[in-house]
Order: sequence, then structure tokens, then C-alpha cells
Amino acid sequence: MRNGFSYTLGLRGGTFSTNFGRIFAILVLAVLTVTPKLFVEKYLMALWFMFLVIESNCLFKANRTLSKIGLLGILFVLMCIIYQLAGISSASLAYCMPEPFLYFSPIVALIIIDETNNEQQIRFLFHFISLAIAINIADNIRLSHEIGITNLAFQQLAGVMEDEGVKGLNLGSSYFVNMAVFYTGIMFMSFLKTRITFEKILFFIYFGIGAYFIVMCSMKGSAIILLLVFLALIFIASRSKGNFGKILFFALLFGTILYLFRDTFINLLITIIDNERITERLIVFTSVDNVSDSSTLMAREDLWRVSLRSWLNNPISFIFGIGDHNWEEFSSTAASGVGNHADLLDVLARYGLIGGLILYSSIKLLYDYLQKKFGSFFKWEILSFFVVLVLMGFTKKFVRAECAIAIFILFPLCLRYYYNERKL
Repeated sequence: MRNGFSYTLGLRGGTFSTNFGRIFAILVLAVLTVTPKLFVEKYLMALWFMFLVIESNCLFKANRTLSKIGLLGILFVLMCIIYQLAGISSASLAYCMPEPFLYFSPIVALIIIDETNNEQQIRFLFHFISLAIAINIADNIRLSHEIGITNLAFQQLAGVMEDEGVKGLNLGSSYFVNMAVFYTGIMFMSFLKTRITFEKILFFIYFGIGAYFIVMCSMKGSAIILLLVFLALIFIASRSKGNFGKILFFALLFGTILYLFRDTFINLLITIIDNERITERLIVFTSVDNVSDSSTLMAREDLWRVSLRSWLNNPISFIFGIGDHNWEEFSSTAASGVGNHADLLDVLARYGLIGGLILYSSIKLLYDYLQKKFGSFFKWEILSFFVVLVLMGFTKKFVRAECAIAIFILFPLCLRYYYNERKL
């Protein structure tokens, strides 16, 4: 029965046959990375070593383009180790090592999609990782209410970082929220696309959990804005009937004008609204602040300059970067040399042209692959995902343990899932 419960969840038709073991191992690692309670330093090196072995196996069995990126990646990882051992990077090896591996996440996702053998495997993997992320988000919601803190971004100020009982929140302040933005948008897309009532209910619950966490627990304005943008793009993509390009063009034009004349618009809003609290927040939004504070738009621009200055400082930093740093050990973000809030620019400061080439190439390869394979049905949904990815790449971090592996695997799985349904 094609709409049966076991079929829908991918538990029929040889799900666990042939090469599924290696693919499932990657998914288990992805689940570990979205489980903050398990993500403590003593497990990090073993986890990253396992991921490196699997990545290397995938890359060198793939086509020539991916193999070239794999060779660059080996240099990249060795560079991180040398920087740390030589004292160039201030952070521990366990802190420095994850990022290079995670730059390959888009390519690993590509290979997983290409090597799954049947529809049931795709269904199982998609439901498996969707449920795993939902459970972790729900656990963070529970913990935040249990300790009476609904703003994860300021948990350290409340002194809860020292409490071993709230480990689930320690990685949840920003990176976990960034992952939740993509996850919630993908679940919304799944809710719109599925034709099965049971799945509609399931994906709506997942969407609700993610949205509640972002809006009610994270209290991060930028995450809420990115989520609203993503949801709007996904909804328009599903209803546009060929007009998505025009809508996106005018939205980008409006956004550019709004940014260029932001002071004028904000002053106009202050005059119209005439509310003391809102006026205070609007003024702070555009104030020129210290670069150690990323809460304002002007400060975020300063953080971009921090990374760009480090990258362009000399020929060596231009090619190899200055290494990774735990910015909390410095008096300010500027002193660390890395802005720490924009992956697309921070990668240049940390690992120079080599790191940038790997990250940008990985993203482009995945985009080209998805458009070629699924663009006939989901062209605008794919574009929506990467629009939000780029926006987050300039304002927040998207390549972190709690985001990159899971999301870069989950989105292609989602596309393949509904592409199969449309083709049948």
C-alpha cells in the first residue's frame, strides 16, 4: 500500500540494503552534531576523525572535481593543525578542527543524495533526521523554561553556563538557532508539498516546534527576520506560477533602497510610531557601536571589516589566513582578527583564499547539482534556500556543528523526497 504508515516512513522495500550502512553512519553523525548535550570537547576529536574518514572516502570515490576539492581539503585540515601546534591559532585543536570538515558538508550531502538506492531510503533518512532535530529543539525549549530563561543569547549573564545540568543550552545561543531557522523553513516547505494527511500533521508539528523556539525562546531578532524571509520566499515559490523571479527582483531592489536610506526610513518610523521603547530600539539598531557588540547593524558592518583587514593584511594571510581563534579570550572581537559573525567573510580571515575557495566551491557545486537534478520542479525553492544561506552568511554563522551537516543533508533529502513523488 503506497500510502501506508510503514511506506510513508520509509520502512519497506529494502531500506537497509546495499550501501545504506555508510550513508546511515553519516546521518547518525549529523544527529550527534545537533545534540548539544553530547557535544562536549572530550568527544570532539573522535567525532571529527570519524567524519573526516567518511568524507575522504566519499570525496575520493567521486568525480574529478570533487577529488580536487578533497586534495585542497587535506591541505586545509593540515594547515589548521599546524596553526594550532605553532601557536598561531589561540583556540584548542578541538575548537579549530570542526570548521574545515564542515566546509565539505554541501558535497557530502550531494554524494548522499546521489548514492541512495531507492525511494524508501530517501523517505527513511528524511523522516529520521527531521525527527532528530525536532527532538533536540524541543529539549532546548524544555530546558529554557525549566531554568526560567527565555533568552538563550544572554544565558551567560544569568550564570547558567556553569551549571552542568543545562549543557543542552550551552551551544544553543546562536548556532543552534541558525540551524533552527533553516529547519523550520524546510518543514514549512514539506508541509506545503506533501499530499499525505499524516505527513501534513507531522510536518506542521515540526514547523511549530521550530518556530516557537526561534520566536519565544531564542529572542534573536535577526533569526526571526531570516525565518520570516525564508517562509515568505517558500510560500511565494509554491504559489508564484512563474512570477517568482520578478517578485524576488523587486524585493531585492526594495531591500537595497531600504538599506541605503536606512537612517531616513528609521527616522520616519520614529516620527510615525511615537513610542519611547520602540524609538530606543530603532536608534540602537543603527548606532555606531564597539565591534565587540554585534547587536547593531553598524557594528555588524565593522565586524565584516575586521575579517577583511586580517585577510588582506599581507600575502601570507591572503593565501592562508591567520588561523582560528577563540575570540572570547581577547579583549574585543577586533583584537582576535576574526569578526566571528559572517562565515562568507570570516573564512577568508581564518583560512585565506584556500578556505574561501573550498567553502564557495562547495556551495556552488551543491547549488548547481540541485538545480540540474530537481530544478524542473523546485527551481524557486532551491533559489530561496540559497538566498537565505547567503543572507545568513553575511550576518550570522551557518557553518557550525549544529547547522552545516544536518541542514545541508536535510534540504537535498527534502527535494529528492518530493521530486520522487511528483515523478511517480
